[in-house]
Amino acid sequence: MTVMRVGAITHVGQVRKVNQDGYLVRDSLLAVADGMGGHQAGEVASSLALKVIADWPFEKGNPLKSLQEAVTHANLKILKLAEENQELAGMGTTLSMALIVNQKVYIAHIGDSRIYRWDGKRLHQLTEDHSIVAELVRSGALSESEALVHPHRNVLTRSLGTAPQVFFDLREESMADGDVLVLCTDGLYSLVSEGEMGDILAKFSDPQQASERLVELANQRGGHDNITALVAAMGD
Repeated sequence: MTVMRVGAITHVGQVRKVNQDGYLVRDSLLAVADGMGGHQAGEVASSLALKVIADWPFEKGNPLKSLQEAVTHANLKILKLAEENQELAGMGTTLSMALIVNQKVYIAHIGDSRIYRWDGKRLHQLTEDHSIVAELVRSGALSESEALVHPHRNVLTRSLGTAPQVFFDLREESMADGDVLVLCTDGLYSLVSEGEMGDILAKFSDPQQASERLVELANQRGGHDNITALVAAMGD
């Protein structure tokens, strides 16, 4: 897996005035973040998380430990800034990141942004949403379609920067040449189905074209939130 081609776009959407989403592409490190908080506090939280990650000296020899340390540090930085600035109190962010080393992708994830892997035939969701409706879906109390329109669909059970101790998911996944990773915020997947994502990835081999088409479709459907899509294709 010698080459990774990446395309990414973030858009404010059709309703919001501020884009609190952000993304990062640094060598073999990919991340998306979706901030929350009044005024522009969410934008501050997501951009600070991505800056900490961008500056972190990741060790390829121990990627999961490195990811754990980076996310823990980002959490404390956001918390500290919120404590020092009253107008930023209560801010937080989702963070979904993928570090690609050799034939594997190492994932750190908190919140309800998502990472998918497209194998050319099927889209596999590699992260679990940390939200009230996701827990209801997992318990069988809600269907996937009911979750998309539930009044509490945006209420997170875990986020970065809201508590001194942070609990996030770490995992590794094998990758193959031809696989495509999609990192996105809920502004995308709440309006574009997994089937439609797969169709777009099958149609557009250029990651930038694919990410732009995904965001364009979400905007056509109303764009009720900020929308971010990052598409990374493995292999030549």
